[in-house]
Amino acid sequence: MRLGICTIQRDRGRWLAEWVAFHYLVGFRKFYLYLHKITDDSKEVAIRLQREFDVKCFTIPDDTQKPQLVSYQHAYQEFGHEIDWMAFIDGDEFLFPSEGLAIGPVLERFRYEKLSAVGVWWLCYGSGGHIDEPEGLIIENYTMRASKDFEANRHIKSIVRGGQGKFCSVTLNSHVFNTIYGTQDENLSPVVQAFNAGMEPSYNCLRINHYVCQSLAYFKNFKQRSGSADAGSESVRGDDWWERHDRNDEFDDSALKYSDELKKLLVTL
Repeated sequence: MRLGICTIQRDRGRWLAEWVAFHYLVGFRKFYLYLHKITDDSKEVAIRLQREFDVKCFTIPDDTQKPQLVSYQHAYQEFGHEIDWMAFIDGDEFLFPSEGLAIGPVLERFRYEKLSAVGVWWLCYGSGGHIDEPEGLIIENYTMRASKDFEANRHIKSIVRGGQGKFCSVTLNSHVFNTIYGTQDENLSPVVQAFNAGMEPSYNCLRINHYVCQSLAYFKNFKQRSGSADAGSESVRGDDWWERHDRNDEFDDSALKYSDELKKLLVTL
């Protein structure tokens, strides 16, 4: 099974190698990386990663309107024919199967279902009490998350079936796509929008750990004013955003099942 993953990232060079190596361990083999408004070493990190992984890297002009949607459309139209499934997630999102290590066997279950994309539910993580950004891995530093009934967890991100050509396109946001047969979650329930208030998230097969907060310093120094890449907005997130999202209700170290192999892989990069 040919698996690809697409992301647009801004000034996440510090964590980019972890993100790529993690998803390589999950089973993705083609990486479509888009960089926007970068001021850090993300480009240099990407070049280094290209020596070990199949990474296609593109720099998006700063003045691009809705750069995330432009990037996603480009990735699918140019490369959707070379994969069976392509995931579209952010740099602070880590996608993996709930059981086992490889995502391929999970996606195999959907091969003969009448759907064009699988919607995977978020699990939002808080700061874990970190004021300053700690050294080390994201997946080790942040192990406290919101309870499953947290409202923001009713968002999905998409893993889109390849080979749909012109019949697949982005919508008004980065979460769902216009497709022939639509998007369904792991229970084969139809998903038609980014936020699904009337649906109950399910994590039996797949999950996205969304490290939405990180440390307070990261929020204050970057995320608060980073805007929204799919809306093309430079809006400022107020302190009330932090208060709503910094939820540390439950300990959840599920991503650490990759930790040992991830560290071994990172040493070689």
